[in-house]
Parts: sequence; structure tokens; C-alpha cells
Amino acid sequence: MGETTSNEIRQSWQDRVADKKSRILASIPKEFDHPELTHSLEDTASVQDVPQKYLSAKELGITALDASSLVVAIREKKYTSVEVLNAFTHRAAIAHRLLHCCLALPYDLALARAKELDAFLDKTGETVGPLHGLPISVKDQCRLIGTETTCGFVYPIGNVDKDDAAVVKILKDAGANIFAKTSLSIGCMWGETVNNILGRASNPFNRSFSCGGSSGGEGALIGFKASPLGFGSDLGGSIRSPSAYQGLYGLRPSSGRVPYYRMLNSMEGQQTIVSVVGPMARSIDDIEMIMKVIISSSPWTLDPYCVPIAWRTDAVNEITNRKLRIGVFEWDGVCLPQPPIRSALKRTAAALQAAGHETIPWKIDQQRATELVLKVFRSDAAGDIRRQCAKSGEPPMESGCDTPDPALGITQSWDLAMECLDFRAAVLEQWNQTADASKGLPPMDAYIAPVVPAVAPRHGDYSKVRYFAYTATVNLLDYTACTFPTGFVDPALDLPDDTSLVKDAQGGSLPPPTCERDETIRRRYDPEVYNGLPVCLQLVGRKLEEEKVVGMMKIIRDLLN
Repeated sequence: MGETTSNEIRQSWQDRVADKKSRILASIPKEFDHPELTHSLEDTASVQDVPQKYLSAKELGITALDASSLVVAIREKKYTSVEVLNAFTHRAAIAHRLLHCCLALPYDLALARAKELDAFLDKTGETVGPLHGLPISVKDQCRLIGTETTCGFVYPIGNVDKDDAAVVKILKDAGANIFAKTSLSIGCMWGETVNNILGRASNPFNRSFSCGGSSGGEGALIGFKASPLGFGSDLGGSIRSPSAYQGLYGLRPSSGRVPYYRMLNSMEGQQTIVSVVGPMARSIDDIEMIMKVIISSSPWTLDPYCVPIAWRTDAVNEITNRKLRIGVFEWDGVCLPQPPIRSALKRTAAALQAAGHETIPWKIDQQRATELVLKVFRSDAAGDIRRQCAKSGEPPMESGCDTPDPALGITQSWDLAMECLDFRAAVLEQWNQTADASKGLPPMDAYIAPVVPAVAPRHGDYSKVRYFAYTATVNLLDYTACTFPTGFVDPALDLPDDTSLVKDAQGGSLPPPTCERDETIRRRYDPEVYNGLPVCLQLVGRKLEEEKVVGMMKIIRDLLN
């Protein structure tokens, strides 16, 4: 064969993208599709009320339920699996038109599955498993038999999965119905969901804002109530930033609790800081339910990296029946959180104190942590992402792997791994020192912190306000973390800082900006522009303490409510 010209390659990837996009829309039943709805990156209005115009009363009722309530409703035959699937598919079709958040809506596969589940329940009176009939969405890293898994790249388009990711197999065996695969950034290495297939995904609370990344399609879909529960992945904050921007609970488990095997990824084999898969949901009860299901399935029999630790219900119960010691991480001395986030931290700390829990100041050297994380992410000088893009001819996009420096050699990589280990050991000792031996008090149980310093970035602004130290430090430490909603931006309450930036709206002193990025983040906040956006924080526990974090999360939820 003759040489392929660059124009032929370019046309080839563009044709594949056009085919993929048309097939996504063609997979939606006509009665669920509304072509008059269009995607926008400029529309500032919330689209949360749009489903009211298109969904039936029954569909609205179904999609208003969280996952825990849905499995009960299906088990008790209030709704069939088909009815629940159709309601969420209808809402997801609207979400995709408005937000560009879905890379697959395999309705035919999901409908066949729902019919099988209904037939089984009718015949036996029993459910297939604890998730019987529950529609679940997954980030398009999760291989699902009969679909394409892209990881945001063009080259996998047309390659149909013949195996399920380990986590998908567990969900299916428990009775779940995987009905949507969601958009992400190329190679999962950017904090905004944008790729050459769908372009940018938008935030349902304000479409001129980002839905986050790299699991932003998942965040947008669940935030629009078009999925009751889903799974994202998190290497530097990719579950937590989309969860924060959409007001969700998003759990970043420690590595080894939820199986990652057979998920598609970039930089595969990089083990110094590992990506993890975790749930995103509307309630902490849903997080607890799905984690119980996954870990009760003995995932260590499917994934050699999973640790053989059963779900410890006693740890959840123990933590909910005693007083807590919670660290409060207000800011790291580099990028100050915007006023709504600072206010949320104060309210949460005050609520804990009022309930008799102890709060203590906490701070980690996140500047050093970020240096280490970026060295790891840039260790191949974006070589892997460029190679994956070259397979189709698609142009590479901005990523967290970009660097002018050459790729690290093997001994340099080993040295970097040891630097990361030393940092982990130093923070471990710092945490241990929060114990108060004179009072017989153990080390702090967890700490609350910002997820990111900005409530959310506007489209095209992410590079200027990008600061992932609050999340990526947790990845470096491999700690357990969960985002939680605290409310929404209220212009009457969340006033901007003084234009000098050294005083807040009440005249209290603020530290002067430390750098251009810090100043940009502070000046970007406008309460009228940010009005109605969700405000979230994260709770961070130690390694492999998922049960304990869930228990503490329940306490904080009840206090804030």
C-alpha cells in the first residue's frame, strides 16, 4: 500500500468522529429524543427544569429517586426495570442534547437486560441481586461488552468490547443495568471534560461553566438527575472535581478497594500514583450501598491489585456513635479558596463543634505534593497520549502530562518513587502527631478541605484557574476522600472580597495574593455570575478507611441538613 497522507488520516479520524456522534443519537428511541434541544457553552441559565417539559409525571417521579430508593421500588414492584430504564434513558437523552455528556447510550442492550430482569422477578419472585434493575452509568474507561470504550481517544472507535471491566462485571452480577457511558477528557489527564469526539461537556447548573474532569460527563449526567449513580476514576481529582461542580457525593477510595482491572487508561503501568475507580451519587446512602455490594463480591478474586478486606460495617457504626476529631484545612498558603468555599468550611466546622465534636487546625505541604505529582504525570513527557492520538491522526489536546522537559529515565523514575514514599511517610507522622497523649485522645479521624479553590471554572478559563493541589495531594497519599454538598452560591450571602483582595466583604483581613494564579482565582469570583452553582467540600480519611469516611460523612450530612 502507498503512504497514507496527513490529509487522509485527518479525514479518517473526522469521519470516525462523525460516525460515532451520529450513532449515539441513532441509539436513542425517537420518543425520547428532542432534536430542538441544543448544546451551548454560552448559555448561563440552569437547564435543570428542562425535563419538566418533556418527561411524564411517572418519569419525573422515577428520576427524582436516589439509587437506594430505586432498588427498593423495583424489588417491591412499584416500578419495573423497563420503566426505570426508560425514564432515565429519556432524561439522559435530554442531558446529552443539552450538555454533550454521553459517549454511548446503548439502549437496545439495556432494554434487553431490563426485560430479562423483569422476567426473572416475575417468574421467581426473587431479584437477581441487590442492584436488581438499577440503571448505572460509567465513565467511558469502563469496558462494557457490546460497546466501544474510548478513554476520550478517537482510535478505539469501531472496536467493540468483548470483555467487561471487573467493576462492570460485579455490577452486572448484582443486577445492575449499565445504560450510559459518559464523556471524559483525552486520556483522563485534564480537569475539564473536552475531547475531539464530542468537544466540551457543560455544567447543568450553568452551561457557561465546566462540569469538571476528567469524569465530567459522569458528573453532568448525575447532576442532571439523568443517572441515579455512576462510576468515575480519580488520578488527581477526577471524581471529586466533577462531583463538587455538580453538588454530588463522590468517593475516591484508596487503591485496592474497587477493582480497576480491564479499564482503559493512559500511562498504563505507571504505578507511583495510581488511578482508582469510585462511585458518584446524590446521597451518601447510595455510596455506602454500592461500596458494600462491590466489596461483598470479593473483588480480589477478579483484580490482583485488590486487597482482601471485607466491608467493615462495625467501623461505620463505631464512628457514628462517638465524638470525632476533625482537622480543618482552610487553605494551603498558595491558592486561597473563593468566599463561598471559605464560608462552607466555617459553617461545617461550626456545626461539628456545636455537636460536641473537636476541630483542630490542619495543613499539608501541598506545594511539595504538587511538585511530586506533576513530575509523575509528566514522567513520559506526554508521550503516551501523543502515541494514542497518532493512532487515528487526531490532534493532541492540552493535558496534565505536557512539559518541555524530556521523559524520565528508569533510575530517575525510581528516585521519584522514593521521593513520593518519603512524602507519604512525613505526612503519616504529621497525622500521628495530632494525638493528644495528655488527654488520652487518638490522632484526628479525618480532615475537611476545599476540593478546588474555585467554585467552578468557566469554559476556556480552566488553564488560568487550574489548581488541583487540594485533590492531587490525596492521590499522592492514597487516602480515602469523599466530596459532600454544603449548599449553593447565594449572592446575598456569599459576598465578594474587597477589590484590594486583602480584606473580605466584612472587612476581615486576608493574606495578599501569593501568585498570579491565586490572584486570578480570587478576582474571577462574581456572586451574580456564580449564582446557583453548588458548593462542595471534601472529607479526607486515612488509607483504606472507606467505611470510616462513610460513617463520618453521614454525621456531617445530618449536621448540615
